[in-house]
Order: sequence, then structure tokens, then C-alpha cells
Amino acid sequence: MKLISLASGGDDAFGCDYVLVNLTSNLAQLARRRIAMLKEQKHIDDSLVESYFWDAHADYFSPWRAEQETDADALAEILDRLPAVADDWMEAPAEFSIPDSLRARMECSQMLVREVGMALLAIPKHTSSYVHTAEVPLPELEKVAGV
Repeated sequence: MKLISLASGGDDAFGCDYVLVNLTSNLAQLARRRIAMLKEQKHIDDSLVESYFWDAHADYFSPWRAEQETDADALAEILDRLPAVADDWMEAPAEFSIPDSLRARMECSQMLVREVGMALLAIPKHTSSYVHTAEVPLPELEKVAGV
């Protein structure tokens, strides 16, 4: 399942307005294992709220990086019509792909897990600001993982 979320926390100039993640069964199972590990660790230290893991599963992009305004408008229109899955997450068709020219260069890509789900975050290259997604709720991760 390909999911797209609006990116929050950055400046429009960073060119990473959206985040695409291919939420496969394996990735959903990994996130679930990390959430389970977080819950186990909370028994040792109840002040633990979230855990971060290095993770490069997300592609950050912006339609406004397109050289032709009509291309940007066409992609933005497609994004506006995608069905909502949870919070700010939308489901993209399996054939959806992002041209390399629209991808933002990122560093320090991470998966953030909390007891209720996972989110993704990263630093746009040559900045000190983080951009992040909404959480993919645990029930959605369980559905994709086949639990």
C-alpha cells in the first residue's frame, strides 16, 4: 500500500511538501515490532514516550519542484483526489511514482514510534529543520501486516 502524507514542520522552500512511503507487510511488521519493544521498555521506565530509529523508507517530494507549472498543477490535482486512509495519510495507486526531479534531498531519515502508531521524519539537506508526517495508526499497521 502506497501512502502519502503532507509534511509538517519545514519551510516551503525545502521542497518537501509531501511524503510517500510504500507500506509493505514487512515494513508494517517492523513498525509493530518496534512499537511492541517500546511498550516493553515502558515497563522499565514509564517516562518513555517515543523511540526513534534510522530509517530510509520515505520519499520526500513536492509537485512545486516541477519545471513546468502545468506538470506541478497536474500532480497537485492527483494528490487532492487521493482517498484518505487515516489522519493526513492518503492512499496512492500502486503505479504512483515520483519523478527524481521532484524528490527532495534529505538526511537523518527516521521512523518515530509511539504506542499508538508510527510517523516518519527527516532533515531537508543543508538545513537544521525537521519535517515529519502524521502517525500511521497502529490498527492500520496491523491491517497491512496481516494481523
